[in-house]
Amino acid sequence: MNNRKTAVAALSLAATMFVAMAPSVLAKTQTTNSVTEEMINGKTYCVSRVSVKASPDKVWQVLTDYDNAHKVFPQLKKSKLVQDHGFAKIVRHVMTPSGLPGSYEYTVEVKENAPHSMEWHRLSGAFKQVDGYWKLEPLDGGHTTLVTYASYVDGGFLVPQGLVKRQSRIDMPQVMSTLKAQTESQGAVQIAGRPAHNTQ
Repeated sequence: MNNRKTAVAALSLAATMFVAMAPSVLAKTQTTNSVTEEMINGKTYCVSRVSVKASPDKVWQVLTDYDNAHKVFPQLKKSKLVQDHGFAKIVRHVMTPSGLPGSYEYTVEVKENAPHSMEWHRLSGAFKQVDGYWKLEPLDGGHTTLVTYASYVDGGFLVPQGLVKRQSRIDMPQVMSTLKAQTESQGAVQIAGRPAHNTQ
C-alpha cells in the first residue's frame, strides 16, 4: 500500500510540477493532450501537448505565478516561491495525490526562459528524481500557443516505473485541460493571482 501510495504521489507530482529542455525532435503538430513517451537525454519522459487559444505571454503568467499555482492546479495544496534569483527560482510545493490521503512536500529549482520555456529538477523532499519542462510555441500570429509539458519521475527503488507511467497517463491530461480552461477563460490570469498583461 505504501509503495502504491508513493507511486501515485510521484505521478501526481509529475502532473503538477515543472523537467530538462526538449530537443527539437519533438513534434510540433500534435495539439491534443494525450500522453506519449519520448526519449530525452537517455530518460523516458511522459509528454503531453495541447493548443491553447491564448498568447504565450498569458500562458506564461499562469505558469510562473508560483505562489498561486494551487489555485489553478488542484493537485497542489500549497505552493511557495522560496528564492528568486531572476531566471532561476526555488519553489516548494505540498502536493495531495488524487484519491489518496496524505500530502507530499518537495522543492525544485526552476530555470526560466520567458516566455518560451521553463525546466526544473528536484532539489529535496519526496521522490528520488523529478525532471520536467514547459515549452510554449506561438501559433496563429501569437494568438494561440502550443503548450508542451514533459515529465520524468523516478519514485525510488520500491516504485515500479510501470505504475508511474500509468498514473501519468491519467494525471497529465487533467493538468493540461485545467491549464487550457483557466488560461482561455476571461479571468484566467486574475485567477492565477496576477493582472492581465498585454504584450501587443
